[in-house]
Amino acid sequence: MRVCFPKHRKRFKIFLCIMAILKFNIVYDRKHATRSGKQGSIEIRFSMNRKQKYFTTGIKVSADEWDSRECKIIHHPDRKELNQRLTAIRVKANKIVNKAYDEEDGFDFNLLTRMFQGESTDKVIDFPTYCEQRTVARRVSDSTKARYRVFTRFLRSWGKIISFSDLTVAKVRAMDEYLHTRAMGQASIYNYHKYLKLFINDAVIDNLVQENPYRRLSFKISRGDKQYVDCLTIEQFESIRSVTVTNPHLVKARDLFLFQCYTGLAYSDLMAFDFSACDLIDGKYFYHDRRVKTDVDFVLQLLPQAVEILNKYNNKLPRVSNQKYNDYLKVIGSMIGVDSLHSHMGRATAATMFLSKGMPINIVSKVLGHTNLRQTQRYARTLSRDVRSAFDALEDKI
Repeated sequence: MRVCFPKHRKRFKIFLCIMAILKFNIVYDRKHATRSGKQGSIEIRFSMNRKQKYFTTGIKVSADEWDSRECKIIHHPDRKELNQRLTAIRVKANKIVNKAYDEEDGFDFNLLTRMFQGESTDKVIDFPTYCEQRTVARRVSDSTKARYRVFTRFLRSWGKIISFSDLTVAKVRAMDEYLHTRAMGQASIYNYHKYLKLFINDAVIDNLVQENPYRRLSFKISRGDKQYVDCLTIEQFESIRSVTVTNPHLVKARDLFLFQCYTGLAYSDLMAFDFSACDLIDGKYFYHDRRVKTDVDFVLQLLPQAVEILNKYNNKLPRVSNQKYNDYLKVIGSMIGVDSLHSHMGRATAATMFLSKGMPINIVSKVLGHTNLRQTQRYARTLSRDVRSAFDALEDKI
């Protein structure tokens, strides 16, 4: 059989050569991370002249979430969005192959890298975008993803860490200094550093940066743990129970807050509460679950007051966003003279109330689902502080 070439014979030969030796495919878990129970990275591999070049997609999934036959993500809660990103990356790779046809002076990996990264610089990969991609891919709670997104928005608004080349010790120090000028609490500053370090570690694994600058940091970042927690006094607690509230949104917010005070549930666990999971033992309801935030077991008994609130809503608690919930609580707080009433104060009030009624601290720790006793001891210190303050006030009156 005879093959006919067009007049532009040289260019056509280049095209055949390129199409024969330049190809790409999607590769999963090249470094065998899943063997140790970790998530595997999804990469795109270009092959040419028996040489290979890998580029990260910024996506990681577990082994049971990857369909090797179809080269797509399955079972993952964000699989639709992640597969759309993979499709976009395939389209980009096809465009690169097509552009290679127009390179009359030949084609090599240096040009391939410039073309691939040149497109991604503007459209796909800068460091905040990478953080967004990792946020979607990470198997964490929605509340944790929300905190990651707040941090990513901060990176964009600050504007000093945008490209991967910005990930230096000097920029980490600059971020720390900037955060301290914003009057942020030390615990919040610590969390921002924790998130940045986390995403940089991912970038190191994906070969986007050589090392994590936190390894060479000359100063220590304090966790900023509070010695005490914000909780209500008995008088304030009674005021919330008795204050007249007519707005239906405020009524629901007050009931949710009181339910927290009677159970010790955090906001995320409050929203995940399922009465059907309760066990009825000797006429009392017991609730056993795992915390949304930490995946730690907790168990509690529903006090009669908590059951009464549940009955009011046919055993299905109202649902409200964390932001709206705290907005409503601030309004209720202003009605009883408590500045900045917030959802965590309900959990803290429950802890100090349980301790004040004689519940052992190790049991309180189990009820709250704390990962260690040191967390619970903050509530005990708060109770001791309040007792000392009460005696100081009494001493002045005697």
